[in-house]
Amino acid sequence: MYFSRVRLRPELLQSSQLNRVLQGNVYGIHRLLYDLFRTDERNFIFREEIARAQLGHAKAVRGEPVYYLVSTEKPNVDNNPLFIVDVKSYQPQLEQGQILTYDCRVNPVVTKYGKKHDVVMDAQLVFLKSAIQHFKLENQLPENPHKSDYITQLLAHEHQAINEYLTEQLQNDLAYAEQLEQVTTTREKLEWAIKARIDQALVTWFARQGEQRPNRYSGGFQLTEDGRGIKKFQAAGYQWHAIPEKGKRAGFSSVDLTGELQITDLEAFKYTLFNGLGRSKAFGCGLLMIRRV
Repeated sequence: MYFSRVRLRPELLQSSQLNRVLQGNVYGIHRLLYDLFRTDERNFIFREEIARAQLGHAKAVRGEPVYYLVSTEKPNVDNNPLFIVDVKSYQPQLEQGQILTYDCRVNPVVTKYGKKHDVVMDAQLVFLKSAIQHFKLENQLPENPHKSDYITQLLAHEHQAINEYLTEQLQNDLAYAEQLEQVTTTREKLEWAIKARIDQALVTWFARQGEQRPNRYSGGFQLTEDGRGIKKFQAAGYQWHAIPEKGKRAGFSSVDLTGELQITDLEAFKYTLFNGLGRSKAFGCGLLMIRRV
C-alpha cells in the first residue's frame, strides 16, 4: 500500500484558473486523480484538505487544495503536468487493542423502509416530527412541510411548555447537558437539542462502521469513552456536494468526524484503513486518518 500527498503545481496556480475550477468540483477532482494511475479501476481512496491548514510552514502556501491518497498501486510521480506527488510506503505498525485518534470525512447514510437517507437530515426531521407530535401541532403544518416549518410552529407554541420540553431533552444527553448554562433563548435551546440528536445519530452510525458483519471483512474498531461514559467523538463541517455531471439532483453529503478509537480486530481494521468506510469513496469520503495517542 502507498500513502501519497498530491498538490497542484505552483506554476498552474499562478498562471491559470484551475484552482478555482476545482473548488467544489468533486467529479472533476476524482477524474484528475484517476489519471495518476495506470488502470481504469479505482484502486485508491482520498481526502481533500486546504494547503494552508496542512502545510502552513511551507513557503508560498495559500488556500489551494492538497489531496491525501491511500492506494494499492504506486501513483505516477514522473513528469506529471498537473501535480507534485510525494509517495511513501504505507504499512502502519498497529496492534490489537491499540488506541488511536482518528479523523475521517464520511458520507453517512442510513437505510429505512428500503430507501437511503442522509443521517444528519434524517436525525433532524425525526426529532422535529417527534416534538410536533408531542405538542399535537400536526394540523398547523403545511401539506409538505420543510424543516423551517417545524421550527416555526415549535417556537410559536406556548413558550414555557416548549422550553421545559427542550430542557428535558438536553438534560438527558450527558454531552450537551452543560450547554443549558450557556443558552439564553428558546431558539438557541432548540438548535442545541437538534445538534444533540444529530451527534447521537452520527455516533451510532460511526460505531456501526466499526462492527464486524457476517460475510463482510470490515470494521475492526470501537469508539472509546471518557470518564463520564461519553464517546470521544466530534462532528463538524456538514455540507452538500452537487454532482451535476450525474444528474440535476445528484450529489452527496459529507461530515468530518474526529475522536478516539480502539482496535478490536487487527486484520479487519487494516482492511478498513486501506479500503475506507462508508459511501462516496470515489468522491473523497471514507479515508481514515489515524495517529497514535
